[in-house]
Amino acid sequence: MSAPLVERPLRVSTGIEGLDRMLGGGLLAGRPYLVTGGAGSGKTLLSLNFLLEGLRRGEKVLLVAADEPPYEIVENVRSFGWDISAVQTLDANPGTRGFKRSAAVQEIRTMTDLRTLREHVEEQRGPGAVVDDISIQSIQLKLRQQMTGVPFRRVVVDSMTSIRRFAVKSSADPQAERTEIQSLLRFLAEQGVTTLVTAVPGDPGVLTAEELLTRGEILLTRKWIGDRSVRQIKIVRMRGSPHDPERRPFAITPRGVVVG
Repeated sequence: MSAPLVERPLRVSTGIEGLDRMLGGGLLAGRPYLVTGGAGSGKTLLSLNFLLEGLRRGEKVLLVAADEPPYEIVENVRSFGWDISAVQTLDANPGTRGFKRSAAVQEIRTMTDLRTLREHVEEQRGPGAVVDDISIQSIQLKLRQQMTGVPFRRVVVDSMTSIRRFAVKSSADPQAERTEIQSLLRFLAEQGVTTLVTAVPGDPGVLTAEELLTRGEILLTRKWIGDRSVRQIKIVRMRGSPHDPERRPFAITPRGVVVG
């Protein structure tokens, strides 16, 4: 009697062939993952490569941009010949970095609606633009509003390090910030979309909310040997999926990210 067939979990290609090999065929679909690394390590580029692959496959994809304004994102990938202007984007990057908080929960109407990167570029803020108040709650509420009934397949949050600055700071409740971040990540996990969350590594031995709630972590490192930049990629953890645990070289080339 033949053994019953075991259905293999659906894999989502990152769009980076060498990384997909390390992942055993790609990311497990419908789960959130963490991409960590220092400034300039390639986190945003890898994540945009992931969204671009979704566009190539005809999928609906979403970028929550908290690090760079949309017009800079489009310019930064122009040298690779990438057209990411069709990516739906929630701009959580205020025109200035004055994070004055007047209340724990900001009005949802202060958040910009989802637009494509092309539309954001066409309507980029001028020097005297008014800066909207942004909070983690307003980001989550806007996502909930926009994602209801919309079949997004891929989401990138770039970055959780910046979004953390929008969290409520309360001496009466030291866990308020962690609770807000957990709520946002749990919401994304419940949507069944494959999500990449970028972040700068935290303090060793201190478990962050994003480390707790994501299903895997991809670490990017960059160091200088003389005048040569050496980049490496490592899959730190990947729940429910066999993977290559070794550090592998990667490069940022005219074609984008190349692993191995």
